[in-house]
Amino acid sequence: MSTRALSRRNFLALSGTAAASLVAVACVAPEVAPAAGEGEPMMETIELNHWGFSGPIWEAIWEAIPDTYPNLKVNPTEIGDIVFGDQKYLTAVAAGTGPDTALQGRHTFLQFAAKGLYYDVTDQFDASDLNRDDYTPVQLNETVWEGKMYGLPWDTDVRFLYWNKDHFAEVGLDPDQPPTTWAELEAYTDKLNIRDGDEVVRYGFVPYLYGNSWMWLWAFQAGAPSLSDDKRTVLCDDQIWIDTLQWLVDFYDNYVGDFESANSFQQGLQSAGLGLPFVAGKTSMSATGSWHVGDLLRSPGVDYGTAPAPIPAGGIKSTWSCGFSIIMAPGSEHPEEAFQVMRWFTGTPGWDALATADVAEAKRTWEREQLEGDPKFWPRLACYLPALEHLEKTYLPELGEIENSTWALSLDALRNWTHGCGSVMGLAALQYWVEMDNAARNALSKKMTPEEAMLNCKTLVQDATDQAWEAIDNA
Repeated sequence: MSTRALSRRNFLALSGTAAASLVAVACVAPEVAPAAGEGEPMMETIELNHWGFSGPIWEAIWEAIPDTYPNLKVNPTEIGDIVFGDQKYLTAVAAGTGPDTALQGRHTFLQFAAKGLYYDVTDQFDASDLNRDDYTPVQLNETVWEGKMYGLPWDTDVRFLYWNKDHFAEVGLDPDQPPTTWAELEAYTDKLNIRDGDEVVRYGFVPYLYGNSWMWLWAFQAGAPSLSDDKRTVLCDDQIWIDTLQWLVDFYDNYVGDFESANSFQQGLQSAGLGLPFVAGKTSMSATGSWHVGDLLRSPGVDYGTAPAPIPAGGIKSTWSCGFSIIMAPGSEHPEEAFQVMRWFTGTPGWDALATADVAEAKRTWEREQLEGDPKFWPRLACYLPALEHLEKTYLPELGEIENSTWALSLDALRNWTHGCGSVMGLAALQYWVEMDNAARNALSKKMTPEEAMLNCKTLVQDATDQAWEAIDNA
């Protein structure tokens, strides 16, 4: 194995978790059920309903499950919006008509697990040959409520800085040296901005809504707390949050300009079919997610680098991760088979099926968009470490130096300096997510001061948190 390659031992040791024995993917406990032999009676086919993403990729995935479990057939259905609360799922479970399995966003996972909206799979997990050490620790912990497991983590991501090396060289900056502090980020942005009179030609950097950083990235870099250890007290009124939002407001005032004008600039690019500002060369730096490499592989003209996002004076290297987990709905008539689907989907066979479908889609995209060269594939980050190792060994050798270094950066972040979105928002996670965004928008558009915005966020989210806990305490 190369020095870059992931191993479960290295991953867990570096994350401060007890080391697990390194076992090659081919040697892990079998994930494939034996097929029926000749002369044996045919197994009854059991059909399970799964709610998740839709489209050719996902249909291809579920068509592959009989290769592992010949007696299972999965009927996939589009679940709808699972980032902002998944009302379709909540309504169905309340009516007793929920699916057997479903994907769920991790930032609201504990909020819904605490309300009994997911089936407790602890006993099934403990009775299986699965091992807790075979999962990324942060994401596995986000499936646990009061010591019980309510799902299996599927995918994840991390956020960091991308910069355009050609733009750096153009203004006399070292193309191999990104900014490492907020002060440097400001100075670099000032140099990289291009305007034609009052017209923006290119932004050096836009710290909010361009990319995928939100308030969370910058406040975590500054060391801001979000929730008390007992998950009952919201801490967004801490002075660090207020100071961070003030920094964002000052950044706009000094280097970006009007908040709404910057948003209109981005929307105009997308309306014109130019795509994301960084890919289109209309911004020189972007703080966004690991998945963005896939966008850049389809735009080979962008010479870019990646690094941890800059930090403030006295700050700490930080990022945050989110993603999805798969759960079993209460009331499934086939809990054993539903758990088989969950472990298949999150395990190496499921990830292999997804990668195969993703590669086929990349080929179709290259042909449709008439892109030059061979189709390139950037793997998603699996939470199941043997699957993550398998994806690395299979697909990273086909990519270039920047993709390999970015993969290593992503793994380093997962090991050592990420915050899980499901760990930092508590039992009013949906409200916390929405009100944090509202606070930033209100301050950046000058409707509130940063202090007023964060105190308003505190009031609204604390009230929702108190109500959630009152329901649990009185149950």
